[in-house]
Amino acid sequence: MASPKMKSFNYAIGMFGTSIPINMLKTYAAFYYVDGLGMTTVQMALILTIYAFIDALDNPIYGFLSDRTRSRWGRRRPWLVIGTPLLVLGLIAFYSTPSFLSGNSLMAYAMLFYILTGTLDSVINANYGALFPELFRTDETRASTNALRQAFQLVAMIISIAMTPVVTDAIGFQMTAIIYGIIGGAVILYMTFTAE
Repeated sequence: MASPKMKSFNYAIGMFGTSIPINMLKTYAAFYYVDGLGMTTVQMALILTIYAFIDALDNPIYGFLSDRTRSRWGRRRPWLVIGTPLLVLGLIAFYSTPSFLSGNSLMAYAMLFYILTGTLDSVINANYGALFPELFRTDETRASTNALRQAFQLVAMIISIAMTPVVTDAIGFQMTAIIYGIIGGAVILYMTFTAE
């Protein structure tokens, strides 16, 4: 069993992993599709509006399902193990748009992978968040772990929001999504198997 500090670290670093992919998705989707690929702002707004309604419903649904999951790995870990590689693939697909798409087919592709990736992020975060009170039972351990978790989130924001324009200028959106997805996914899986 890990020491209390290592247990906090192993859990808190998960916030780094969950933040990198979703920050890239939500911050740069319009820039990539509207400015880069020529999608209209109305089409992007429609995607974001539809996703907002789905996002309002999906967390309670995933929480309900997670609470009723029974496995030898517990209630939360199966969702994290299944959801993480799908999240990575969704992010990569979103930023790997086939060049022959345009107009409504471009919008349909973007909508499919924006909603899929955002929903998978909800699966992961619902289960990641639910692990917190299960792993940390006292106010003291919750406070220290949460402070560390927020520090990891800040680092992830600096990388996935502030540094992304520099990275994408150098290697493009597709390669950036691959790198961010792999890093985020590896960290989430590390947390999944070490936080106990």
